Amino acid sequence: MDLDPLSVPALAALMSAVLAGTTSEAGGAVWRALVGLVRRSFGAGPLQERIVRDELDSADVDFLAQALADRADSDPAFAAALRRWSAQATAVAGGNDSVTNQIGGDAVIEGDVIQARDISGPITFGHRG
Repeated sequence: MDLDPLSVPALAALMSAVLAGTTSEAGGAVWRALVGLVRRSFGAGPLQERIVRDELDSADVDFLAQALADRADSDPAFAAALRRWSAQATAVAGGNDSVTNQIGGDAVIEGDVIQARDISGPITFGHRG
């Protein structure tokens, strides 16, 4: 049986796995995304103080997981954002390096197409004249 990705045990396990991988670029980016979500949603306070520490202990992780799950239960927009983070974090924590990019629908390709997993920095299309 799969756990709900927004349950306290699932969030705590995922945060622990991401914290263990924050030394990688992808792991660090996923953790910073969670920090941003918490800052936007909770503002200043004990939750924000706990999440921005360099190292969290298991009690901190459990506290954060409970707070995130509680907020998700009462705020559908936050729950949707947390689910998106959870999916991203699961891919990083699980070592999923696969990428699936699709171009479809009514798309008309009349030039170059770039497909990528993670892009850091600007991308420019067109010609400089």
